[in-house]
Amino acid sequence: MGHYHLTNKILNDPLYGFIRLESPLILNLLDHPLLQRLRYIRQLGMTYLVYPGATHSRLAHALGAMHLMQNALDILQHKGYRISPDDRLGALGAILLHDLGHAPFSHALEGFLIHDMPHEEISLLLMRDLNQTMDGALDTAIDIFTNQHELPFLHELVSSQLDMDRLDYLSRDSFFTGVTEGIIGVDRILQMLDVHQGKLVVERKGVYSIEKYLMARNLMYWQVYLHKTVLSAEYLMGHIIRRARECRMGGLPIQLSEDLSLFLDSPPNANDFRNNCDLRNAYARLDDAEIMVHLKAWARSSEPLLQHLCGQWRDRMLSRVAFSSEQPDQNRIYEAGHREARRLGLDDLAIPYLAHAGIVQNAVYKPEPQPILIQDRQGKVQSLEALNDHAYCVDLLAERRQYTQYLPKN
Repeated sequence: MGHYHLTNKILNDPLYGFIRLESPLILNLLDHPLLQRLRYIRQLGMTYLVYPGATHSRLAHALGAMHLMQNALDILQHKGYRISPDDRLGALGAILLHDLGHAPFSHALEGFLIHDMPHEEISLLLMRDLNQTMDGALDTAIDIFTNQHELPFLHELVSSQLDMDRLDYLSRDSFFTGVTEGIIGVDRILQMLDVHQGKLVVERKGVYSIEKYLMARNLMYWQVYLHKTVLSAEYLMGHIIRRARECRMGGLPIQLSEDLSLFLDSPPNANDFRNNCDLRNAYARLDDAEIMVHLKAWARSSEPLLQHLCGQWRDRMLSRVAFSSEQPDQNRIYEAGHREARRLGLDDLAIPYLAHAGIVQNAVYKPEPQPILIQDRQGKVQSLEALNDHAYCVDLLAERRQYTQYLPKN
């Protein structure tokens, strides 16, 4: 990644105070349109419809995660672990760019514009495109991002069950939603980090901070990320894109920009996206604002179902959501959708858009394949779930699945 030069540039962040932009490469990345696009993508997608303060951007999160990476690397170096300037810069670049591939409204539209391709893989493709234009300056960052680097703990700081991404988004999302249950001891967790045989570990005395972090993550999922109204809004957004695609493919006239038309007229799959640079460039121009302009236009569309769905979004008339541990009665759901379709003067095609069921799941901690490792004073390393006096925490946070029903308000 070339020579490492320090800069004296700083940014002000509501969580951490000043964030250092410590290299000209970081400054160049921050100025690039791919990073600037993240200004216009909300970190929490549709969550602002429930928590009015949740309008913070993916860019703010990326910068916050980079700040935590700086602190983590400083702590590890202070403990005697040598990290070269090139490796440090690579880790900072990897975490700064880790969310490049998010769709507009973040997770709400993931999988709707490009089939069978998670945002992490899209991020990697965009990083490689960016690396070509920067003459290989991101080689180390990409090696770290893809876990090809000789120091595996650098990848774990970017992507693991205890990475800088999660530490920042829990703190940031808690701050902007006002959900205090998400507050975690970030500084203490960072101080407890160490490296054992190239792997990231946590000192034994930090295990309670780790449990607090996992419990906070669990509470944030059920109170924020999987809030019933948030789920309703996200499903509605997906329905709108699906119906707009059906309209275009059926020859119905609806307003559509050139970039968005590439993803609706002929829906690309993963191979299309990997092999088509123009498609990736178009994707990188899509953001929340473009989708919102379309939704406002479609709310006045002559296509009745699309108009109704966009009107629901515009006026926040969201479906009623119910959680259940038992599989929903599909006949009851169909009847509810049928009654709503008749009330609106829509045909049976509208029924699955008006009432449907699904499954949500929340896996706060997965011991396999990458557990959180705890190291005692004698240097013995165990996974968190192997600690007899803390195994209950892992059991408590085991994967939970719930059925959801989305029914008309009326």
